[in-house]
Amino acid sequence: MLERDLVAREIMNISPLFATPLMVVQLDLDLEKLTKFAFKMREEDKRGVDKSNIWGWQSDNITDNKDEEFVKLKKVINQHLQIYHLEVFRGMTFRENVMQHPDNMWININEKSHYNEWHNHAGSILSGAFYIKHEASAENGDIIFHHPANRFEDILLSHWPIDMVVHGNDVTSEVIRVLPEPNMLVIFPAWLEHRTGINYMDNARISLAFNGTLIPEKKL
Repeated sequence: MLERDLVAREIMNISPLFATPLMVVQLDLDLEKLTKFAFKMREEDKRGVDKSNIWGWQSDNITDNKDEEFVKLKKVINQHLQIYHLEVFRGMTFRENVMQHPDNMWININEKSHYNEWHNHAGSILSGAFYIKHEASAENGDIIFHHPANRFEDILLSHWPIDMVVHGNDVTSEVIRVLPEPNMLVIFPAWLEHRTGINYMDNARISLAFNGTLIPEKKL
């Protein structure tokens, strides 16, 4: 009876140390209008900018664009940046009341064979993407996240008997793939290295990417 009582009162706590939360939200915006907006941006600036994009087109910062549907999307993204901040950074102490601010937003258009190479978003706290046009197929290209531990592949080789593991999980996988869907919003820490898969389809993949940084609430 004593042993059973001790087991019943045992306290166990498993904490997700150094967690890297990913927010995924399904929105309901007018994708036809946003698609036209994206192609209009490319038509007005055919050169675009070269960053992580391999052959694909990427716009410059469009944060201040006044297109009606884009403004709606920007507002919704801002709302979810605040939700992520309040939920994930709960318990942090700041010198004053702060909030997330979307300080950079841009369009990505990846035609067939186009993709984005491994990168993170230095100078920002949060990053994310909203999928305007996607076939919800891996062939159209997914978004791939790399484990934040430095040289995680060495950890796998040093500590796991790989011949015994068929599939990893959120803790033990070197990379995690997320399959986008139209109207899907993802938000993640800007320091998390990521890339996009190659678009093997004839249909273009279109997304709006963004960064968030901290500003004092009194500035708004």
